[in-house]
Amino acid sequence: DMQQIFQFLLGLIDEGLSVSSIKVFLAAISCFHIKVDGSPVFSHPLSKCFLKGLVNLYPPVPRLVPQWSLSLVLTQLMHKPFEPLASSDLSFLSYKVAFLLAITSLRRVGEIAALCCDPPYMEFYPNRVVLRPRPTFLPKVVSKFHMGQTVSLPVFLPEPHSAAEKALHTLDLRRCLLFYLKRTADFRVDRSLFVCFRGPRKGRAASSQTISRWLVQAIRLAYSSANRDCPLPLRAHSLRAQGASAAFSSGLRLEDICRSATWSAPSTFIRHYALDVDSSKDALGLHGLPVSIRWLYGQPGPVIVCGIFGFLARPLEEATLP
Repeated sequence: DMQQIFQFLLGLIDEGLSVSSIKVFLAAISCFHIKVDGSPVFSHPLSKCFLKGLVNLYPPVPRLVPQWSLSLVLTQLMHKPFEPLASSDLSFLSYKVAFLLAITSLRRVGEIAALCCDPPYMEFYPNRVVLRPRPTFLPKVVSKFHMGQTVSLPVFLPEPHSAAEKALHTLDLRRCLLFYLKRTADFRVDRSLFVCFRGPRKGRAASSQTISRWLVQAIRLAYSSANRDCPLPLRAHSLRAQGASAAFSSGLRLEDICRSATWSAPSTFIRHYALDVDSSKDALGLHGLPVSIRWLYGQPGPVIVCGIFGFLARPLEEATLP
Protein backbone atom coordinates (compact mmCIF):
# COMPACT_ATOMS: atom_id res chain seq x y z
CA ASP A 1 0.00 0.00 0.00
CA MET A 2 2.70 2.50 0.97
CA GLN A 3 4.62 1.81 -2.22
CA GLN A 4 1.55 2.52 -4.34
CA ILE A 5 0.94 5.77 -2.47
CA PHE A 6 4.54 6.88 -2.99
CA GLN A 7 4.40 6.02 -6.69
CA PHE A 8 1.23 8.10 -7.04
CA LEU A 9 2.87 11.05 -5.28
CA LEU A 10 5.99 10.79 -7.45
CA GLY A 11 3.73 10.97 -10.48
CA LEU A 12 2.38 14.27 -9.15
CA ILE A 13 5.95 15.55 -8.82
CA ASP A 14 6.53 14.68 -12.48
CA GLU A 15 3.45 16.72 -13.35
CA GLY A 16 5.06 19.78 -11.76
CA LEU A 17 3.47 19.91 -8.30
CA SER A 18 5.52 21.30 -5.43
CA VAL A 19 6.51 19.40 -2.30
CA SER A 20 4.03 21.43 -0.24
CA SER A 21 1.24 20.29 -2.59
CA ILE A 22 2.41 16.70 -2.23
CA LYS A 23 2.03 17.02 1.54
CA VAL A 24 -1.59 18.11 1.05
CA PHE A 25 -2.29 15.07 -1.12
CA LEU A 26 -0.64 12.77 1.42
CA ALA A 27 -2.68 14.31 4.26
CA ALA A 28 -5.89 13.79 2.28
CA ILE A 29 -4.99 10.16 1.62
CA SER A 30 -4.19 9.69 5.28
CA CYS A 31 -7.67 10.88 6.30
CA PHE A 32 -9.42 8.09 4.39
CA HIS A 33 -6.80 5.31 4.41
CA ILE A 34 -6.66 2.67 7.09
CA LYS A 35 -3.72 2.79 9.47
CA VAL A 36 -0.50 1.10 8.41
CA ASP A 37 1.43 -0.69 11.15
CA GLY A 38 -0.74 1.14 13.70
CA SER A 39 0.11 4.61 12.39
CA PRO A 40 -1.76 6.99 10.09
CA VAL A 41 -0.25 7.12 6.62
CA PHE A 42 0.94 10.72 6.98
CA SER A 43 2.83 10.11 10.25
CA HIS A 44 4.19 6.70 9.25
CA PRO A 45 8.04 6.55 9.47
CA LEU A 46 8.28 5.69 5.78
CA SER A 47 6.20 8.75 4.88
CA LYS A 48 8.48 10.98 6.93
CA CYS A 49 11.54 9.60 5.14
CA PHE A 50 9.78 9.99 1.79
CA LEU A 51 8.89 13.64 2.40
CA LYS A 52 12.37 14.41 3.69
CA GLY A 53 13.84 12.89 0.55
CA LEU A 54 11.53 15.00 -1.63
CA VAL A 55 12.68 18.17 0.14
CA ASN A 56 16.30 17.20 -0.49
CA LEU A 57 15.64 16.40 -4.16
CA TYR A 58 13.32 19.35 -4.83
CA PRO A 59 14.25 22.12 -2.36
CA PRO A 60 11.94 25.14 -2.40
CA VAL A 61 13.30 28.06 -4.37
CA PRO A 62 12.26 31.34 -2.72
CA ARG A 63 11.42 34.32 -4.93
CA LEU A 64 14.19 36.87 -4.32
CA VAL A 65 12.94 39.83 -6.36
CA PRO A 66 9.42 41.26 -6.82
CA GLN A 67 7.42 39.75 -9.64
CA TRP A 68 5.48 42.95 -10.32
CA SER A 69 6.04 46.63 -9.68
CA LEU A 70 4.30 48.02 -6.61
CA SER A 71 5.30 51.52 -7.64
CA LEU A 72 3.70 51.14 -11.06
CA VAL A 73 0.43 49.88 -9.58
CA LEU A 74 0.22 52.65 -6.97
CA THR A 75 0.93 55.26 -9.63
CA GLN A 76 -1.79 53.93 -11.93
CA LEU A 77 -4.30 53.83 -9.06
CA MET A 78 -4.12 57.63 -9.05
CA HIS A 79 -5.43 57.81 -12.62
CA LYS A 80 -8.27 56.53 -14.79
CA PRO A 81 -10.02 54.09 -14.72
CA PHE A 82 -9.64 54.14 -10.91
CA GLU A 83 -10.26 57.87 -10.55
CA PRO A 84 -12.36 59.89 -9.95
CA LEU A 85 -14.02 57.69 -7.36
CA ALA A 86 -17.42 59.38 -7.64
CA SER A 87 -17.88 58.35 -11.27
CA SER A 88 -15.54 55.40 -11.85
CA ASP A 89 -17.07 51.98 -12.42
CA LEU A 90 -17.90 50.24 -9.13
CA SER A 91 -15.68 47.33 -10.11
CA PHE A 92 -12.65 49.62 -10.38
CA LEU A 93 -13.50 51.21 -7.03
CA SER A 94 -13.74 47.76 -5.43
CA TYR A 95 -10.38 46.72 -6.90
CA LYS A 96 -8.70 49.89 -5.70
CA VAL A 97 -10.04 49.78 -2.14
CA ALA A 98 -9.20 46.09 -1.76
CA PHE A 99 -5.67 46.61 -3.10
CA LEU A 100 -4.91 49.62 -0.88
CA LEU A 101 -6.24 47.84 2.19
CA ALA A 102 -4.26 44.68 1.46
CA ILE A 103 -0.99 46.44 0.68
CA THR A 104 -1.09 48.80 3.66
CA SER A 105 -2.41 46.41 6.32
CA LEU A 106 -0.31 43.41 5.17
CA ARG A 107 -3.17 41.13 6.24
CA ARG A 108 -4.17 37.86 4.62
CA VAL A 109 -7.09 37.89 2.23
CA GLY A 110 -9.11 35.79 4.68
CA GLU A 111 -8.66 38.44 7.35
CA ILE A 112 -9.67 41.19 4.93
CA ALA A 113 -12.81 39.27 3.99
CA ALA A 114 -13.74 39.07 7.70
CA LEU A 115 -13.74 42.86 8.21
CA CYS A 116 -17.08 44.51 8.96
CA CYS A 117 -18.41 47.94 8.05
CA ASP A 118 -20.52 48.67 11.15
CA PRO A 119 -19.37 50.28 14.41
CA PRO A 120 -17.52 49.29 16.50
CA TYR A 121 -15.83 47.12 13.85
CA MET A 122 -15.20 50.13 11.61
CA GLU A 123 -14.60 53.56 13.06
CA PHE A 124 -13.62 56.73 11.21
CA TYR A 125 -11.54 59.39 12.98
CA PRO A 126 -10.22 62.69 11.59
CA ASN A 127 -6.71 61.28 11.26
CA ARG A 128 -7.24 57.54 10.78
CA VAL A 129 -9.63 54.65 10.18
CA VAL A 130 -9.82 51.59 12.45
CA LEU A 131 -11.07 48.22 11.21
CA ARG A 132 -11.77 44.99 13.08
CA PRO A 133 -12.86 41.49 11.98
CA ARG A 134 -16.17 39.99 13.00
CA PRO A 135 -16.02 38.33 16.45
CA THR A 136 -16.60 34.83 15.07
CA PHE A 137 -13.61 34.99 12.71
CA LEU A 138 -10.77 32.56 13.38
CA PRO A 139 -7.40 33.50 11.86
CA LYS A 140 -5.02 31.00 10.32
CA VAL A 141 -3.11 30.81 13.60
CA VAL A 142 -5.47 30.76 16.57
CA SER A 143 -3.57 32.36 19.43
CA LYS A 144 -3.91 35.30 21.77
CA PHE A 145 -1.49 37.27 19.60
CA HIS A 146 -3.42 36.66 16.36
CA MET A 147 -7.03 36.87 17.62
CA GLY A 148 -8.92 40.13 17.24
CA GLN A 149 -6.08 42.08 15.64
CA THR A 150 -7.05 45.68 14.86
CA VAL A 151 -6.13 47.40 11.59
CA SER A 152 -5.43 51.08 12.20
CA LEU A 153 -4.41 53.18 9.19
CA PRO A 154 -3.88 56.95 9.05
CA VAL A 155 -5.04 59.54 6.58
CA PHE A 156 -2.44 59.84 3.84
CA LEU A 157 -1.54 63.49 3.25
CA PRO A 158 -4.59 64.83 5.16
CA GLU A 159 -4.12 68.42 3.95
CA PRO A 160 -2.77 68.32 0.40
CA HIS A 161 -1.71 71.66 -1.07
CA SER A 162 0.27 71.13 -4.25
CA ALA A 163 -0.96 69.26 -7.32
CA ALA A 164 1.47 66.46 -6.51
CA GLU A 165 0.13 66.10 -2.96
CA LYS A 166 -3.45 66.09 -4.21
CA ALA A 167 -2.56 63.30 -6.62
CA LEU A 168 -0.99 61.24 -3.84
CA HIS A 169 -3.99 61.91 -1.61
CA THR A 170 -6.07 59.80 -4.00
CA LEU A 171 -4.29 56.82 -2.41
CA ASP A 172 -5.74 57.72 1.00
CA LEU A 173 -7.56 54.61 2.20
CA ARG A 174 -9.93 56.54 4.49
CA ARG A 175 -11.15 58.59 1.53
CA CYS A 176 -11.55 55.48 -0.64
CA LEU A 177 -13.48 53.61 2.05
CA LEU A 178 -15.96 56.46 2.50
CA PHE A 179 -16.65 56.48 -1.25
CA TYR A 180 -16.95 52.70 -1.31
CA LEU A 181 -19.43 52.55 1.57
CA LYS A 182 -21.54 55.33 0.04
CA ARG A 183 -21.71 53.72 -3.40
CA THR A 184 -22.56 50.24 -2.07
CA ALA A 185 -25.14 51.41 0.50
CA ASP A 186 -28.15 51.11 -1.83
CA PHE A 187 -27.72 47.40 -2.60
CA ARG A 188 -25.72 46.19 0.42
CA VAL A 189 -27.47 43.35 2.29
CA ASP A 190 -24.47 42.15 4.29
CA ARG A 191 -22.44 43.95 6.92
CA SER A 192 -19.12 42.61 5.68
CA LEU A 193 -16.88 45.40 4.41
CA PHE A 194 -16.53 44.03 0.89
CA VAL A 195 -19.64 42.94 -1.01
CA CYS A 196 -20.16 41.61 -4.53
CA PHE A 197 -21.03 44.36 -7.00
CA ARG A 198 -22.81 42.28 -9.67
CA GLY A 199 -24.44 38.93 -10.35
CA PRO A 200 -26.81 36.87 -8.19
CA ARG A 201 -24.72 37.61 -5.07
CA LYS A 202 -24.82 41.37 -5.53
CA GLY A 203 -24.76 43.06 -2.13
CA ARG A 204 -23.70 39.91 -0.28
CA ALA A 205 -20.34 39.32 1.36
CA ALA A 206 -17.42 38.85 -1.03
CA SER A 207 -15.53 35.63 -0.33
CA SER A 208 -11.79 35.34 0.11
CA GLN A 209 -11.54 33.91 -3.41
CA THR A 210 -13.46 36.87 -4.85
CA ILE A 211 -11.24 39.41 -3.08
CA SER A 212 -8.15 37.54 -4.30
CA ARG A 213 -9.43 37.93 -7.87
CA TRP A 214 -9.99 41.64 -7.26
CA LEU A 215 -6.38 42.09 -6.10
CA VAL A 216 -5.01 40.30 -9.15
CA GLN A 217 -7.33 42.26 -11.43
CA ALA A 218 -6.13 45.55 -9.91
CA ILE A 219 -2.55 44.67 -10.85
CA ARG A 220 -3.55 43.60 -14.37
CA LEU A 221 -5.55 46.78 -14.99
CA ALA A 222 -2.68 48.92 -13.69
CA TYR A 223 -0.26 47.29 -16.12
CA SER A 224 -2.77 47.58 -18.95
CA SER A 225 -3.29 51.29 -18.21
CA ALA A 226 0.49 51.80 -18.30
CA ASN A 227 0.75 49.89 -21.61
CA ARG A 228 3.02 47.33 -19.99
CA ASP A 229 2.92 43.55 -20.21
CA CYS A 230 1.66 42.06 -16.97
CA PRO A 231 3.91 39.37 -15.45
CA LEU A 232 2.40 35.92 -15.01
CA PRO A 233 1.34 34.14 -12.94
CA LEU A 234 -0.04 36.59 -10.39
CA ARG A 235 -1.06 35.65 -6.86
CA ALA A 236 -2.96 37.80 -4.39
CA HIS A 237 -0.76 36.53 -1.56
CA SER A 238 2.22 38.26 -3.17
CA LEU A 239 0.93 41.59 -1.82
CA ARG A 240 2.11 40.66 1.68
CA ALA A 241 5.67 40.15 0.47
CA GLN A 242 5.60 43.27 -1.71
CA GLY A 243 4.16 45.51 1.00
CA ALA A 244 6.38 44.26 3.81
CA SER A 245 9.52 44.41 1.67
CA ALA A 246 8.71 47.94 0.48
CA ALA A 247 8.18 49.07 4.07
CA PHE A 248 11.43 47.43 5.19
CA SER A 249 13.29 49.00 2.26
CA SER A 250 12.00 52.41 3.39
CA GLY A 251 13.78 51.96 6.71
CA LEU A 252 10.89 50.96 8.94
CA ARG A 253 11.52 48.74 11.94
CA LEU A 254 11.15 45.03 11.30
CA GLU A 255 9.33 44.64 14.63
CA ASP A 256 6.60 47.07 13.52
CA ILE A 257 6.26 45.36 10.15
CA CYS A 258 5.86 41.94 11.77
CA ARG A 259 3.31 43.27 14.25
CA SER A 260 1.21 44.75 11.47
CA ALA A 261 1.39 41.54 9.39
CA THR A 262 0.68 39.43 12.52
CA TRP A 263 3.99 37.58 12.26
CA SER A 264 5.05 36.54 15.74
CA ALA A 265 8.76 36.44 14.80
CA PRO A 266 10.95 38.29 12.26
CA SER A 267 12.14 34.95 10.92
CA THR A 268 8.79 34.50 9.14
CA PHE A 269 9.39 37.61 7.07
CA ILE A 270 13.05 36.82 6.44
CA ARG A 271 12.47 33.22 5.36
CA HIS A 272 9.25 33.51 3.37
CA TYR A 273 8.44 37.10 2.41
CA ALA A 274 11.57 39.25 2.14
CA LEU A 275 12.23 40.52 -1.40
CA ASP A 276 15.28 42.39 -2.65
CA VAL A 277 13.35 45.49 -3.60
CA ASP A 278 16.31 47.84 -4.06
CA SER A 279 18.26 45.72 -6.53
CA SER A 280 15.13 45.08 -8.61
CA LYS A 281 14.21 48.72 -9.27
CA ASP A 282 15.89 48.95 -12.65
CA ALA A 283 14.42 45.62 -13.80
CA LEU A 284 10.93 46.76 -12.82
CA GLY A 285 11.33 50.24 -14.24
CA LEU A 286 11.39 51.98 -10.85
CA HIS A 287 13.46 55.07 -11.55
CA GLY A 288 13.95 58.00 -9.20
CA LEU A 289 14.18 58.29 -5.45
CA PRO A 290 11.62 57.17 -2.88
CA VAL A 291 9.25 59.84 -1.64
CA SER A 292 10.27 61.01 1.81
CA ILE A 293 6.93 61.26 3.60
CA ARG A 294 6.48 60.35 7.26
CA TRP A 295 3.09 60.46 9.03
CA LEU A 296 3.75 58.70 12.31
CA TYR A 297 1.01 58.17 14.87
CA GLY A 298 2.89 55.67 17.00
CA GLN A 299 1.02 52.55 15.84
CA PRO A 300 2.26 49.80 13.53
CA GLY A 301 -0.47 50.33 10.94
CA PRO A 302 0.39 53.99 10.27
CA VAL A 303 4.07 53.13 10.11
CA ILE A 304 3.40 50.57 7.40
CA VAL A 305 1.29 52.92 5.28
CA CYS A 306 4.06 55.53 5.33
CA GLY A 307 6.71 53.06 4.26
CA ILE A 308 4.71 51.70 1.34
CA PHE A 309 3.42 54.98 -0.02
CA GLY A 310 6.92 56.37 0.45
CA PHE A 311 8.09 53.77 -2.06
CA LEU A 312 6.48 55.45 -5.08
CA ALA A 313 8.97 55.44 -7.91
CA ARG A 314 8.82 59.09 -8.87
CA PRO A 315 9.81 61.98 -6.59
CA LEU A 316 6.91 63.86 -5.04
CA GLU A 317 7.44 66.90 -7.29
CA GLU A 318 6.95 64.77 -10.42
CA ALA A 319 3.56 63.26 -9.46
CA THR A 320 0.61 64.57 -11.47
CA LEU A 321 -3.08 64.89 -10.91
CA PRO A 322 -5.36 62.16 -12.33
